[in-house]
Amino acid sequence: MTTNNNQNLKFEAESINGFREVLGFTVTEWAPNKAVLHVEMTEKHLNRNGFVHGGVFMSLLDSAAGLCGTYCSVPGNVRRCITVSMNTHFISPVKEGRLRVEANLVSRGRKMFFVEARISSDEGLVATGQGALRYVLGGDKEEGVPAD
Repeated sequence: MTTNNNQNLKFEAESINGFREVLGFTVTEWAPNKAVLHVEMTEKHLNRNGFVHGGVFMSLLDSAAGLCGTYCSVPGNVRRCITVSMNTHFISPVKEGRLRVEANLVSRGRKMFFVEARISSDEGLVATGQGALRYVLGGDKEEGVPAD
């Protein structure tokens, strides 16, 4: 990882709160056009059937997708986006364990970007997603805007 990447990971780790804290993921790689998250599935992620709830998978895919298109190399600045659409495919149920979520930028325009993301476990592919996201509040600027 580069120094800027480490600074951004540190900023990202410090800014996780709210729903992202409930999901419990850690950003392990964040670079232009790519984001990788890791998360340990616990009882709080399960549905009434004892499997990880599909909404957890969708939220993890969405979180990684947004990060992969909003990397900013300027310390203290941020880039923001909102999800316009997300298509998700559930492949294999999960009851527990560590998951890896990876998102990669497919294409970017002036105001929108498109992402492919996947979740995997030690047993293999768990879910995939494709998203269309829109930059907001200065997110379209490579240098970002002040975080306040």
